Amino acid sequence: MKFRNRKHEEVCRSYILSNPYKLSERCLAAIYLLSGNKETWFRAVRVIRENTIDFCRIDKRGLDSYQYAIVCAAQDLVEDTRHYTLYDVGDRSLMERDLLDMILSALEICRNGYAAFGIRKRFD
Repeated sequence: MKFRNRKHEEVCRSYILSNPYKLSERCLAAIYLLSGNKETWFRAVRVIRENTIDFCRIDKRGLDSYQYAIVCAAQDLVEDTRHYTLYDVGDRSLMERDLLDMILSALEICRNGYAAFGIRKRFD
């Protein structure tokens, strides 16, 4: 799994480890994506409740195209919306390389959940 940088890894892992709820694989993937950018994380962390993310309450005004793509990709994974297609993800002019890497890692998280992070967590 690829993190954008050390700060991304710290924020993401810290949130997952401190969250007392068992998060679904899709929610984990969205947290991974949203924590990849300071602004998207700042807006999203306020609307994460237990094992859900209320994407309708994430203010998208003022986001640049990269930040907007992060939010939309996270929402597509959690809510099965259709902001992006495989065509979009594969188009170099539409998708920056590091965002492509993050989306691929998010898909791995969807398949493997906590194990994708190397995290073993017990829930009672």
